[in-house]
Amino acid sequence: MEPRHFRTEMNIFIQFDPSFEFFLQKKNKNTWKITYHLNRKASIKDIIECLGVPHTEVGGLRFNDEDIDFSYIPISPGVLKTDAVSPPFDVFSPSKLRPVPLESLKFIVDVNVIRLGRLLILSGFDVCCSSSYSDADIADIADIESRIVLTRDTGLLKRSKIIFAKRIRADLPYDQLAETVSFFGLHRSIAFFSRCSQCNCRLVSVAKEDVLHVLEPKTKAYFHTFFQCPQCKKVFWKGSHFDTIAKRLSEHGIFVD
Repeated sequence: MEPRHFRTEMNIFIQFDPSFEFFLQKKNKNTWKITYHLNRKASIKDIIECLGVPHTEVGGLRFNDEDIDFSYIPISPGVLKTDAVSPPFDVFSPSKLRPVPLESLKFIVDVNVIRLGRLLILSGFDVCCSSSYSDADIADIADIESRIVLTRDTGLLKRSKIIFAKRIRADLPYDQLAETVSFFGLHRSIAFFSRCSQCNCRLVSVAKEDVLHVLEPKTKAYFHTFFQCPQCKKVFWKGSHFDTIAKRLSEHGIFVD
């Protein structure tokens, strides 16, 4: 087979999914097809991210009607079609762009959506959540622990180590939670009040008599079912705070048993 020869300069015509206007530079918005002048050897990942779209948001790529992945390097002019990830995002099935699926559902959030992270933990999801993480830390943890990155930082999502992610659009935490639940199809996976809001550990049932010494008088009198974090030993019960959060969740289409 003859070697493929790379042209030093050529034009690629890129058709972005309409939802990608969120990321595109102002000059490229409302454009059905973008002409990209390529004068260097570059992967498809590099090309689309130069235009603003992080690879984590892309669900499918076709170059001249051939299915390709992010590592593909164009050697001749052509048309690149990009599709967005379609919700609900199935992270457990292999695909052309993500051949190694996740084995379990785990998240990591950065500091700008840390309240979303806390709400996800309250909803029963495994979330790595700390305000001290740098972007490099988040990429490394996501890679090593196979976690889904949630962020409002588009630049973070261009890191190659990050495979599964979501650029959160909503501004407010409960709206962000509803967005995440809808995008990943999490409604049936919610296990509200099953994890420690501080440690992310699964709570365990504990006998009331074993925690009486840490309870306030009214709590002792009116509540009888308790849970405890095996790590920090904090005690939880379904008091008025539980009902308040459950009500707010229901207002956003998330219902708690």
